Amino acid sequence: MVTPYILFDKQCEEAMQFYERVFSGEKKNILRYNDYVPDGVEEDVSNYVLHGELELFGTLFTFADEVAKPVVSGNNLHLTINPHEVKEATEMFDELKESGEVFLPPTETFYSPFHASVMDKYGIVWNIIVV
Repeated sequence: MVTPYILFDKQCEEAMQFYERVFSGEKKNILRYNDYVPDGVEEDVSNYVLHGELELFGTLFTFADEVAKPVVSGNNLHLTINPHEVKEATEMFDELKESGEVFLPPTETFYSPFHASVMDKYGIVWNIIVV
């Protein structure tokens, strides 16, 4: 099993809530820096997410706020979600594209009635392919 681990710059909880809503996910766990670090943490990071878990389409995704180094959005990671209905895929795409960037608009292909690619407002690229 491979578990995606996605880092954010002070937006982890907001992003988790967004993905939970968009993908009808289920929050499994959220642990904050002040809950875990025994000697305490600086006040400005105490409420950030040290480790969060969401189940999306049967896969556990893990998330965190990175506080040790800068987070850089890149093009080296794309996550693929496989809804079963075009209507569901369209709703996801429409929410993800808000304040994001569309790389591939919804397209019918030989392998799927719906394939789209979009970078969301957090810099994460999502491929949505109906199966």
